[in-house]
Amino acid sequence: MNVLICGNVLLTVVLVAALFVTWKLTRQVRQLFREVAPAGALTAAKGPQPGDPCPVQPFHLLDGSDISLTRSEQTRLLLFVSATCPVSRKIIPIAQDFCRREHVDLLFAGDDAPVVQQRFVQDAGMSAARFINDATLGRALEVDKLPAAFLLSHDGVILSRGLVNSREHLESLLNAWESGFTTVQDYITHTKRQRAAIV
Repeated sequence: MNVLICGNVLLTVVLVAALFVTWKLTRQVRQLFREVAPAGALTAAKGPQPGDPCPVQPFHLLDGSDISLTRSEQTRLLLFVSATCPVSRKIIPIAQDFCRREHVDLLFAGDDAPVVQQRFVQDAGMSAARFINDATLGRALEVDKLPAAFLLSHDGVILSRGLVNSREHLESLLNAWESGFTTVQDYITHTKRQRAAIV
């Protein structure tokens, strides 16, 4: 009987200790999530910034038609990709799924020979009617690294921009716009200043 009582007491002590350790770990994980910054799309300092209008002239699509970036029925994601960029090939299906779920119009853009782009579009599962192949667009937006994304309003104003290579980066473009900050990095800086002021 004494052995049974001692065993129950020991189990109770172990259970209480396990609960205490779990509670401490939960607090540490919460603190870690507060301290670790979200993975936001890297924003370039040069070129048009959020709040600036995108170019107003029509641009050539691979199917032979033209499109204006200043007229759209919904928010639009303009994603610059290249057939020679492995990260571009990775982000294309992610962007397609992301835009479908978020009800965002998706346009791809690039600058290469039409034959190369047609093959790229077919291989990557894109539509020629949703691919701008016009060097003037990349120059106007000063795109120098890929894959670069621009979130545009229905009337062509840049809402947010950045280099993207994951779904989290794409989400950060929406988050930056919805939070009222031009980039996730601005939001993080603002949050840190608020915490410092409270302390």
